[in-house]
Amino acid sequence: MHGLRRVGILGVGIVPFDKYEDVLVEDIARPAVIAAMKDAGVGRTDIDASFVSHLYQGEVLGQRILKGLRFPEITITNIENACAGGSSAVREAWLSIATGEHDMVLVIGAEKMGRGLINFVSPDVELTLGNTAPAQYALAARRHMHEFGTSPEAFAKIGVKSRHHASLNPNARFRDALTLDEVMTSRPIADPITLYQCCRNGSGAAALVLGTEEKCAARPGPSVWIESSALASVMADKEQRDLTSFGATRTAATQAYEEAGIGAEDIDIVELHDAFTTGELLHYEGLGLCAKGGGEQLVSDGDTSLGGRVPVNVSGGLLSKSHPLGATGVAQFCELVWQLRGDAEGRQVEDARTALAHSQGGTGLEAGATCVTVLTRGT
Repeated sequence: MHGLRRVGILGVGIVPFDKYEDVLVEDIARPAVIAAMKDAGVGRTDIDASFVSHLYQGEVLGQRILKGLRFPEITITNIENACAGGSSAVREAWLSIATGEHDMVLVIGAEKMGRGLINFVSPDVELTLGNTAPAQYALAARRHMHEFGTSPEAFAKIGVKSRHHASLNPNARFRDALTLDEVMTSRPIADPITLYQCCRNGSGAAALVLGTEEKCAARPGPSVWIESSALASVMADKEQRDLTSFGATRTAATQAYEEAGIGAEDIDIVELHDAFTTGELLHYEGLGLCAKGGGEQLVSDGDTSLGGRVPVNVSGGLLSKSHPLGATGVAQFCELVWQLRGDAEGRQVEDARTALAHSQGGTGLEAGATCVTVLTRGT
């Protein structure tokens, strides 16, 4: 997009994901907001507007959160876009500043989840007939195995990597290391997917403060810029589907790369939507980190591990942090900002300068919404 103002991320804050069974969602979210504003060095009267992501928390969640923090009257927009809601909220905040509507904006992602599978109010036909998310990803894994000879171990190794990364992240929920055998022999969920290859529900919150170039210049330390953000959806089954490819991921990534003026080869670090290990491997290919069918080789070579060519989910990802839907995408940006600033102590990706955030959500074998955002480190 041309003619837009430059937008940076001034501050980040997170409430590590967990159960929080006896805590109100508003009380989960407020510490993340306070942390992000403290990190940005701003006060309540500096914020022009807020975009708030959630799925299950009822009406006007943003107003409920900020009222308890004694915010003045500002523009508040609540956003639902399934599991891509958090990154969609970041995108809307970015656009509101880039187009000149606001100068400083607060983004909040918050969710309090229950137990069991995610319950969609209006499921599509496939989900109604029992094709739940584990089944969908199992179908995709089986097809990838059939077409490209991918081994079950390739998917399981992603679960091992996730736990290794999480062991280095104090914000991760599940930090105990796992062996390949432990992942492979954990309880079967939907063949070839086992328990340790699935993310868990969780509750939590994350927040960001975004601002103009002038606002970012006033903050000490390196700036983190949003270079592009693309949102894509697959709306109809016009032809036979390729179960080994998420078309919306490929579409959003292509657009984000083009708008940022870079290619997949320029990405130093990625936080992507790993609701299941299958998804992570397929998203490697959809994001262009490797050729189609090359996901297993990327895993085997250690390219996506810390110290590899393009580390993926150094935070531990959804697999090890759990998945509070509205907060997940926003939390990805927290990790990437720490990485680009050089503040990810104990898990720092060396000389990380260009990062990518990816999230997707919705029902069916293709995502209802996929968002890809490119970030860079400035001086």
